[in-house]
Amino acid sequence: MFDSSQPADGVAVERRSPEAVFALLGDDIRVGIVRALGETPDEAVPFAELHRRVGVRDSGQFNYHLGKLRDVFVRRTDAGYELTHAGRQVVGAMYAGTFTADATVENVPIDDPCPLCGGGLVAEYADEVGRIRCSACDAFRNEFAFPPGSLDQFEPDALPGAFDRWMRHVLDGVVAGFCHLCAGRMDGRLVVDPPEEQIASLPAHVEYECARCGSVARVGPHGPATFHPAVQGFLYERGHDVRTDPSWRHDALGLPETTLRSTDPPEVAVTFGDERSSLTAVLGPDATVRSLERD
Repeated sequence: MFDSSQPADGVAVERRSPEAVFALLGDDIRVGIVRALGETPDEAVPFAELHRRVGVRDSGQFNYHLGKLRDVFVRRTDAGYELTHAGRQVVGAMYAGTFTADATVENVPIDDPCPLCGGGLVAEYADEVGRIRCSACDAFRNEFAFPPGSLDQFEPDALPGAFDRWMRHVLDGVVAGFCHLCAGRMDGRLVVDPPEEQIASLPAHVEYECARCGSVARVGPHGPATFHPAVQGFLYERGHDVRTDPSWRHDALGLPETTLRSTDPPEVAVTFGDERSSLTAVLGPDATVRSLERD
């Protein structure tokens, strides 16, 4: 059941087979135990109280199933029982509807116009993917996984903003180097696109790939640039808060201009600004900001 490895000096990783781990949840009583501990995730629960919450009359049977979960999804402490990180992840997936919910949301109109063509923007949801797109052009389109269990937390007219905030939340982790699916390491690279493959006339895009599960996230070069503190400060001084303003909303600054400076090694310049001044973030092959230029 265990696979021990030592990927780096002083770091030991003990892995269980996925088949064995998920088999532990193949019983209603065990799922009930995890769910019951999830009711108070920050507090250890004494045995008697946990037994009462789950509602299994046979204490011997309850104790047997509780023992099967220990050290994987449940941890015993002096104060009682609590969830491990894996247990918390399972409870989180239950609430998020990752394994249990299916939902569809048809076009929700967005008041703001498309920043590329001025057409009407809509938000929609299907197949566990949230989409914000222009109904008039194919150039503006954001797609990203969104937990179905979160849909009923928002009124329909609030969903576009919720989708956008979730997308930025995920991108924040990706740019920081963490996969949003498996928490593996993600590395970014700048990819130069030929004219016939360009999206929204951008000469390049940024691609982040997880070294563990292979998940890939793609975004325009302005995406990682807006996470740089100097860029955030520059835009904030001009009334644009990238942390709270929707990604499709642009004031007098307009869309950032992306210029290809080199193909080997790849390098692009993303310029933000208006008639008063501008700030250019230069991205290198690894999609990080290498330098800043002010005008």
